Amino acid sequence: MAIQGPVKLQVTDLDKVFTIDEGWGRTTDITALESVNFEVRSGEFISLIGPSGCGKSTLLMIVAGLYEKTSGDVVLDGHHINDTGFDRGVVFQEFAVFPWLTVAGNVRFGMRMKGIPKAERDPVVDRLLRLVELESFKNVYPYRLSGGMKQRVGIARALAFDPEVMLMDEPFGALDAQTRSSLQQLLVQVWMETHKTVLFVTHSVREAAYLSDRVLLMSPRPGRIAEEIKIDLPRPRDVLSVEFLECERKVAETLAGLMGQSDGQPAWVTD
Repeated sequence: MAIQGPVKLQVTDLDKVFTIDEGWGRTTDITALESVNFEVRSGEFISLIGPSGCGKSTLLMIVAGLYEKTSGDVVLDGHHINDTGFDRGVVFQEFAVFPWLTVAGNVRFGMRMKGIPKAERDPVVDRLLRLVELESFKNVYPYRLSGGMKQRVGIARALAFDPEVMLMDEPFGALDAQTRSSLQQLLVQVWMETHKTVLFVTHSVREAAYLSDRVLLMSPRPGRIAEEIKIDLPRPRDVLSVEFLECERKVAETLAGLMGQSDGQPAWVTD
């Protein structure tokens, strides 16, 4: 069912041009994003998908405040984004955990940086570790964790300081298929319990169809939002159902059309 909440995040006429220094006083401008427009409603789960190099991750980094935009606007809850902030939680593909902190210490880190009183931190840590099924690893250091477990720590840490929106850049891309499927299911459970707004970057059609309320398809560089597909299926979703396979097929065919490939699914569409 479509999310009917108020607009949480709005991206308007966003452009990003990288200037490459080629040496000897020469530079080249590369337009990564051009006239990107979309909005995300409160509580929505939105996926960005498109070919490699189309600017998906660049777009996410601009929303996170980690990259400067060239022109256009990004507005979150009425505030213009020009820098990082605690209103956004970010989960990267790399397992960005602090090796010198325990699992609980990693989750607690953002709350400490935000200035949340110490007495309030531990109950949040305990709740989130139960949510991501790591409560028995509370005092374990990251070197003893699998890749999937480290990513669960990253999700819990991003949730801990209660951001307005979760930004996820291919968080399961480095995992094996079985672990990836398990974490997709876990993420749906987390999203259904927390009702967070999520902007999720992926290369996988199946992942986008499984997780999302809407899938935004980006064109080849310069990236722009070329198509939008609503995934109006109840959760949890059965990836073998006729209805799901039809949604997956629609996304895959639309992507292939954007790439000018009508006779087969390009490799970047698959897991």
